[in-house]
Amino acid sequence: MNPGSDDLHVLLGAYVLGGLSDEDHRAYSEHLRTCAQCQTELGQVSGLPRLLDLAGPAGGPHLADGPAAVPPPLMTEPDDARVASLLGEVARRRRRRRTWLSCLAAAAAAVFFAGGAWLGPKLTEATTPTPPTTHVAAAAVPGSAVRVDIALVTRGWGTQLDIDCEDMPKTGALALWVIDGKGHATTAASWRATATGYSKVTGATALRPNEIQSLEVRTETGKVLASART
Repeated sequence: MNPGSDDLHVLLGAYVLGGLSDEDHRAYSEHLRTCAQCQTELGQVSGLPRLLDLAGPAGGPHLADGPAAVPPPLMTEPDDARVASLLGEVARRRRRRRTWLSCLAAAAAAVFFAGGAWLGPKLTEATTPTPPTTHVAAAAVPGSAVRVDIALVTRGWGTQLDIDCEDMPKTGALALWVIDGKGHATTAASWRATATGYSKVTGATALRPNEIQSLEVRTETGKVLASART
């Protein structure tokens, strides 16, 4: 027999009771030198042969004298039952140990995940600087009651324009125009009017904030509703 590591674990009972062949005994003894688990379990059951000896008359059934021509068997029925019980107990202990370790690993994973979920945004907040932002309130032109606030957010590609509008026309299309220092006007955002007159949209332009001369909110016909100088 050339038992593997798992097979050797279950030979503990037979090893303690002296029921192994010479080959298996040598293999298990070699395994025992390096297996801390088997060493621990051996220490727990090493007194089993002595208890079995005391279980019968004249020092126990294994030591009782019998006919010379009929040597006692290596393992009797009572021994088999005890070995089976012992191996069952070992298996139960291993299952409990695996269950405990699995629960511990699951708890550790949960703590790690929760910590990462809490710490991740904190790290992002700490390492991501807030881009420079300038708020501009656009003044309504005469005859218009609109209120427009525009945030100019500096980006690497230009300027992000966050537009917050109230009391706007409730029909038609609206647009935000940016005018540079040379008077060139380009559309940075456009949107449909809402039934409430409130809109919140985001636009963009390749111009940097210091290149924007003024801003205008216009209707689809080109009528200016509000304007601001930056």
